[in-house]
Amino acid sequence: MPDMPAPYSSRMEQVGLMTIESQKVPQGESDQGSKGRNRTINSIQILRAYAAITVLIGHSFLEVLHTNGLKPSFNVFPLVAGVDIFFVISGFIMFYTSADLFQKKGGSWLFLKRRFIRVVPLYWFFTTLMLLALVALGQFVRSTQLDIGNVISSYLFLPYAREGGRIAPILSLGWTLNYEMFFYVIFSVFIIFKRQFALAGLLITLLLLSVIGVILQPSLAIFKFWTDSVILEFGIGCILGYFYSTIYEKKSLNLAIFFAIAGLCLLILMRNIDLPRLFIGGIPACLLVLGGLLLPEKNDKKFPAFLLLLGNASYSLYLCHRFVLRILTIAMSKLSIPANAAVPLYVVLALIISIPVAVLVYRYIETPMVNVMRKKRKSPYSKAEAA
Repeated sequence: MPDMPAPYSSRMEQVGLMTIESQKVPQGESDQGSKGRNRTINSIQILRAYAAITVLIGHSFLEVLHTNGLKPSFNVFPLVAGVDIFFVISGFIMFYTSADLFQKKGGSWLFLKRRFIRVVPLYWFFTTLMLLALVALGQFVRSTQLDIGNVISSYLFLPYAREGGRIAPILSLGWTLNYEMFFYVIFSVFIIFKRQFALAGLLITLLLLSVIGVILQPSLAIFKFWTDSVILEFGIGCILGYFYSTIYEKKSLNLAIFFAIAGLCLLILMRNIDLPRLFIGGIPACLLVLGGLLLPEKNDKKFPAFLLLLGNASYSLYLCHRFVLRILTIAMSKLSIPANAAVPLYVVLALIISIPVAVLVYRYIETPMVNVMRKKRKSPYSKAEAA
């Protein structure tokens, strides 16, 4: 996913499906990740915008093609693989911004509270909106049925198999948030250790879960979901976060361009290969994020403000775009438009409408919601957070 408004401190950097906060590196940890910690990484914001927009485009194509009874003439995976970019960014950000929490008393709980405030309210808002749509306008909702078990599991971020076997919450794209929350819980367990041991423990845990999935191939939805190798994409991001000081010293425009192009090319070339998502989506995402991190500061500061705003609003865009697409589908179904013309028109309109809606959601729903919760939160670490 990511960023976002009202800071824990006066310096805040928003990135990922979450927020990057400027933080001091704790004593004894300055050997890794200290350089560049007190500046906004605009390239990550741009990647967030890119990821959210490509997912929007991919979903737009799938929606309009399905509505018109057409089959895709191309593999849309390189578009919807924006999700993999979000996962890698998430791992990077969690490790990058949590330097002050490792080995800190109460650090795990503080981490989880921060994540809850940042991610959960807006997701619950749109989950509730989806629930209301199912109850009041069920005939207009596609591929989702009102199931009390699915409703409860959706609010608890627990994987749930629908009647057709698909593992997804009532707000279908929330499957990514189920992975996010699972990763947060695992991450919080290892915050009690030093950064290097935390990284090792985290990677071993994610790897073991993936191996269990491959060997045992569990059929129970919750274990099948949690043991998918896609969770290693978070680990890849954590590795980038741990070695960011090394990456910072190697910053180069040529290297940034090389890895970005390599990531895009690999994403396209591997789209039809029958491999786990970790390989066809996660590895290209890693190269793209690495390319962004390698961009020199002088170049990183030149991105247009509008693109940075889209990065901030990417979480809102990700969560709200399905509602926009469905309304657009219903509206266009009233018109007699030839299928070949309907496809490009639908995708263009989806972009034109979804992006402003997302910015409005970000400014008038997401931002106030998060700010209110942060003001209500009372923490013994408030002074440290303001540092």
